[in-house]
Amino acid sequence: MFIHYKKTHLEQFIEHIYLDHHITSPEQITIHDLSIKLNINVQYSPISSRAYESVSGMRCILLDSRISPIRQRFDFLHELCHMLRHVGNQIVLPNQFVKAQEEDAHKFVLYATMPYFMIRAYVLSDDYNQAIHQLSSIFGVPREMAKLRFDQILRREYEGELLSGRTLHNKFKKNPNTHSNHVKETKVLAYYDPYSNFDGPDQLIVCLDYKTLTTQYEIVIPMDERFQEIELEALNDIVVESTISGDLICFDGQLTLQVHQLVYRCGYSKRNFVLHMRDIVQLLETDRRSLEKFN
Repeated sequence: MFIHYKKTHLEQFIEHIYLDHHITSPEQITIHDLSIKLNINVQYSPISSRAYESVSGMRCILLDSRISPIRQRFDFLHELCHMLRHVGNQIVLPNQFVKAQEEDAHKFVLYATMPYFMIRAYVLSDDYNQAIHQLSSIFGVPREMAKLRFDQILRREYEGELLSGRTLHNKFKKNPNTHSNHVKETKVLAYYDPYSNFDGPDQLIVCLDYKTLTTQYEIVIPMDERFQEIELEALNDIVVESTISGDLICFDGQLTLQVHQLVYRCGYSKRNFVLHMRDIVQLLETDRRSLEKFN
């Protein structure tokens, strides 16, 4: 269904654990089944959930008995992540280490409740809202959580198609409203992925007007500004081209998009271009090092 989707290292980690312990269906992603297969002792008490290892070496997860069963399941997976992936006592760890572990555990819950290798076994509806409803029903999660996971999958599929030199087919739509590919003035839009490794946007979409295409050699991308955000469903409605090496140049801290190269390669019919933040970060870092070297 999603031929360009790339799993993260964390997703691969979870998938290997599940398959190694013969966890292959959504019905098995329960506290009961996981604790038995992973040999974890589960206890309940009216205190906040936590994971620990007993003196005898038994792995234990203590769950808050005051919260709902679905919240207990999420807490179990959160603590399971700490148990399988993290070391050290958070009470004495530096704050940045604790924050990184908590972010990792938060992602773990999303992937562990709806692992991609299970999702791809189902035929999801072409309708956006119906597909989210299916995920929510199949994996027993709230709709908001299913939406977050589905949006994430669509975004990675979209990025995978861009990297493969193709454009995303607009298969999933929330509504019939679309964004025009012809803008009256140049603007930069930002897609903020809540599970990105970046503090800022994961991708920038530069929409160029005709005047800019025909008269400008390059334009500055003002990285100190907060760009207008664009939602995934709106992003899917824009036909974009992926930039390549050399389209972006960073000199003396200023990032510029080489419009003349875009026109030479794509002509005047292509007006929307995607910039990946990982490329921008690399350019900014290289420029920073050069400035330090010669100053």
